[in-house]
Amino acid sequence: MDPFKDAKTDSQSSSSPKAAQAENERRLFHLKTLYDVSRELLGVVEIEIILKNFLLMTLGNFGVVEGIILTHNLNSRDALQLVIIGIEEDENVSMREGAVNFLANDHPGNVILEDEQRRQLKFLPRAVECVVCFSVDADCAGLLGLGAKIVGDPYSDEDRDLVETLVNNLIVSLKNARATEALKNAYEELAVLNRAKDKLIDHLSHELQTPLAVLKTSMTLLRRKLASVPEEKWQRSIERADRHLQRLVDMQIEVEDILENPVAKNYHAVSGLIDQCADELEVLIAEQTGDTDVIERVRHRIEEIFGPKEAVAEDIVLGEFVREKIKKIEPYFSHRQLELIIDTERTEVVHIPPDPLEKLVIGLIKNAIENTPDEGKIEVKVENRDSAVALAVHDYGVGIIEEHRKRIFEGFFPTQDTMEYSSKNAYDFNAGGKGADLLRLKIFSERFDFKLDMSSSRCRYIPLTTDMCPGQISQCQFCKTVEDCHLSGETTFTAVFKAH
Repeated sequence: MDPFKDAKTDSQSSSSPKAAQAENERRLFHLKTLYDVSRELLGVVEIEIILKNFLLMTLGNFGVVEGIILTHNLNSRDALQLVIIGIEEDENVSMREGAVNFLANDHPGNVILEDEQRRQLKFLPRAVECVVCFSVDADCAGLLGLGAKIVGDPYSDEDRDLVETLVNNLIVSLKNARATEALKNAYEELAVLNRAKDKLIDHLSHELQTPLAVLKTSMTLLRRKLASVPEEKWQRSIERADRHLQRLVDMQIEVEDILENPVAKNYHAVSGLIDQCADELEVLIAEQTGDTDVIERVRHRIEEIFGPKEAVAEDIVLGEFVREKIKKIEPYFSHRQLELIIDTERTEVVHIPPDPLEKLVIGLIKNAIENTPDEGKIEVKVENRDSAVALAVHDYGVGIIEEHRKRIFEGFFPTQDTMEYSSKNAYDFNAGGKGADLLRLKIFSERFDFKLDMSSSRCRYIPLTTDMCPGQISQCQFCKTVEDCHLSGETTFTAVFKAH
């Protein structure tokens, strides 16, 4: 009989229940931790709150007092969510920049870093001993860093497994939150467009009254003077009528673009009526005039006026297109004293119908010209941006006050009193407009799949909408030089297209 062998057997036998109990307690602890964290995140849709709650729960369960967690949108260097606990604030900047570069360039995916990999991340505080990288979706990645345990024990394999399980649970919550945020943004965008539609219908009849009234009055004056007055006496009336008629035509085109061929119903109704009555009309007209081709001419005219117009996308070199359109409109603003700087790179082509693209280019440049005083500067730039092509129109003009920036694309939302610019011509300073052009461009961005953004800062010398710019820098009482004006206010509209 071997006493040592017997003693060892007895020891193993006596320790088995303890080991089983310890294992059960460990599993129970893991399940409770997972339950607590899941319950804490359940129903929360704000990303920052999710990150903060998750980090607090994780630190508490592991007995840790220092930690960081962040998520980063890979398409935007500014879209960073960062939560820090127990780490000095002066390390924030280096952590932000380092984490963004690491996630964007290295694409680590879902992984717990080995100690050697962790030590290579110089942007992390030395207190961090466990680092988990995770991917929420194709556009969003994150990083979790945990400090040392209070008890001094290292992170075991079981700890790492638990952290990985918790992070997987976090990813689900973040996906739900991002989906909720996307739906919220989509709803807000839809609400803006819906309000714009209502305002469009409400304002359309009112907006049409002014040009129609002026046109009718001018035509009445013309009729009175044509019979006995020399041409030079009535020529101005004709020009005035033409100008307001063109204004009416421009408004009609804008409304059609916004409503996406709103006359289609009229076309089908009138065309159907002609088809049903063609024989009767043809006989009637032939009896009265002897002309049997009138029906076809009427049908052709209906097609011209009401027929649907299909927008066919083409491959377009944006830089060349922009220069061509600027050359086209140069005569309309040749009377303005402006420095127009055009900088176009050689880019990939963009795939879009030419007509809306022309309206976009001309609309943005016209808007910049009308909001920049004489002796001012406008920059038009076309450049590559990753897998996209960007058009930026930057004016050093009066800018837009903060409360108007969010509503600038709503439509029929002038940034000043209509009476201040109602009598001015297009491309004049403060010429303004009917308020529909930027709405039209925003709808184009949704319809033809490009992004349209705006940033602006109001001229610090005229902070209120009631403050007026004199329209020429040399006449400004605040600006001693042209550069003073350039540094006081600005607006940039940027359109970003997918490259093909």
